[in-house]
Amino acid sequence: MFRYLILIMILSITLAGCTEQVKVDMQGAGETIPTGSTGIAFDGKDLLVAKEGLIAFIDNIDTATAGSIYGYEGHFYFDRYPITITSKENKPYITGLAWQNTAGNTGFIWASDEANRRILKISPQGDVITRIPLTKIYPEDITFDGEYLWVVDSKRKKIFKLSTEDGSIVSEYLSPVPVPTALAWDGKNLIVGGLKNLNNPAPSPDNVQIIKLDPVSGNVMENVETSRYLTSPAGMVWINGKLWISDRNSGKIVIISDKGEPSTDIRSYKLPAVAPVLKKVEAKEDKNKTAQDVDEAKRAAEEARKAAEEAKKAAEAAKKAFELQQKK
Repeated sequence: MFRYLILIMILSITLAGCTEQVKVDMQGAGETIPTGSTGIAFDGKDLLVAKEGLIAFIDNIDTATAGSIYGYEGHFYFDRYPITITSKENKPYITGLAWQNTAGNTGFIWASDEANRRILKISPQGDVITRIPLTKIYPEDITFDGEYLWVVDSKRKKIFKLSTEDGSIVSEYLSPVPVPTALAWDGKNLIVGGLKNLNNPAPSPDNVQIIKLDPVSGNVMENVETSRYLTSPAGMVWINGKLWISDRNSGKIVIISDKGEPSTDIRSYKLPAVAPVLKKVEAKEDKNKTAQDVDEAKRAAEEARKAAEEAKKAAEAAKKAFELQQKK
């Protein structure tokens, strides 16, 4: 009996030293990680979730099944310490996350901060590497296609393709979803989620719309079937044929298939390219001409100086001659 007590004590101490396991009441589908997360991404191992200025790394996720009679809550683990983003201006409010793979699988986190209208490039250790201000965009969810950043803006009802260097707009799209709030990249197409009507008085799954958009043609390829547990998409990420979507109303993350019906919408939502503003560059001939003008001006000034000296000498000589004449 004593041997069993010792074994139980050792097991208790061992479990206490392990990573904390967190269980939550799912009430249907998905995970609440943390409650009301607004941005989510996937780094190949962990699910990254954001709320306000906090980014957490979640591992070993086991989700509950919608409508399960067992009442299983699901569970997950925090893989490491969260990252906290600060600002000297407005309190950060992260509305989107994206992951960029790099050599050696170290990677970077891209985060859209709606409160400060900027995009941040962050190391996995939490160091902010780049701050890109956005003057013409109200950034919500964000995704990365391997070369460019994509941002949805529900205020302008647009989707923007941005350079990772300075955030300059590469191309623009009108959003097929009336109020775009969530964005993901499946390796080929953009997946856009949001609401059909912002003024809908009550949250409803019927008010949610998710589509696949071909970024080359700007055409809607598919209408993705949504979930009865999804009423207000916030962050979204595509993982192996599934869409993980954080819901703003319930605070849960709902997992659905990315499959849908072919769209009958033949409109292209890609806007015409705007010619870049060219900086005025002075031609080489103009520079040479300017140099010649300067040389000529210098020569003219020197000649004028010599002429003034000669005139001065002549005036002094005339003065002396006049004085001599007066003495006589």
